[in-house]
Amino acid sequence: MAGSTAETLFVDAIFGVALEKKASDIHLMAGNYPVLRLDRKLFVLAEEKLITVDTINLLIDSWLSAEEKKLLLTEKEVRTMYTWADRARFRVTVFYQQGYPAISIHLVPQTVPLANTLNLPKVLLEKINSRQGLIIISGTFNSGRTTTIAALLNYINTNFSKRIVTIERPIEYLHVNVKSMINQREVGRDTPSFLQAMKDLLEDDAEVGVVTELSEPGTHELALTLAESGKLIIVVVNANSAISTIERFLGNISHEKRLWAKNSLNSVLKIITSQRLVPAIGGGRALACEVLTMSPAVASIIQEEKFTQLSNVLQTSREEGMMSLDYRLLELVKEGKIAAEEAKAYALDPNNIRV
Repeated sequence: MAGSTAETLFVDAIFGVALEKKASDIHLMAGNYPVLRLDRKLFVLAEEKLITVDTINLLIDSWLSAEEKKLLLTEKEVRTMYTWADRARFRVTVFYQQGYPAISIHLVPQTVPLANTLNLPKVLLEKINSRQGLIIISGTFNSGRTTTIAALLNYINTNFSKRIVTIERPIEYLHVNVKSMINQREVGRDTPSFLQAMKDLLEDDAEVGVVTELSEPGTHELALTLAESGKLIIVVVNANSAISTIERFLGNISHEKRLWAKNSLNSVLKIITSQRLVPAIGGGRALACEVLTMSPAVASIIQEEKFTQLSNVLQTSREEGMMSLDYRLLELVKEGKIAAEEAKAYALDPNNIRV
């Protein structure tokens, strides 16, 4: 780190402990000891020194580019990637709390995960073979969505010859071409915005497009347009269930385009998965996915916007690959992978977890 050997040693020590303990996240806040997240629990590194504002500012100065520092001043939050001594890659989020900067750091595995090691739903891998359409990966923060998409891209890359364009902020997993060609575009560095990058993708010969945020006005409409244009589009939506994913997606479409959006969604939607990472028995975390695929019943519900009826469809359409989150959690309990208490904590309705 520029200008401070002591601070370099301090950060090296924290990163070293984090890797040793297999922490998923590190939190640095002025006036506090460093904190690690180990599965679901927080672990305070009380043997380390208290973090000062000067320490945080030194890290910001070292880790952020000039453009990112300007963005931090205006937006009060910025995300970037940091590679530590060729040993690990971290997604760094710098933000403000109580008027002072703080840093959250998430460990990104060096190797791209394999789909079969994540226990992704089989129907999801089947849908990824589609020539065109829309695939939505949803979940809350730290639910493993980025890792799921990385595994899906790796699956395509190793099995098919396709051109893939990703639109990310920041780029977390780095892909190397195998059978496919992958172009990874980072918003803020390679393109000014998600919206502009998606417009560019319309005129691109890519067969697969990945958009990791639909946070800008117009991006939901463009996702549908891209899927209609003959590409396979994979997008991320912040939502805690398949039902809320559809509600949130359509809720971001203007009223005058709502009918078109519903018709388009019914035409291009292949699958929605809404996922959780649940602390596993013996350590680590287990992936639990709710799965909603397109069917005549789902299409009718979307058209009429009677979204609450989707709960019944999820529970009665397992032969079509669908599955409610709570049913999957109960399966993981019966398989001995997670505890019933954890399943209840992550369930949409804890009363569904009966063992």
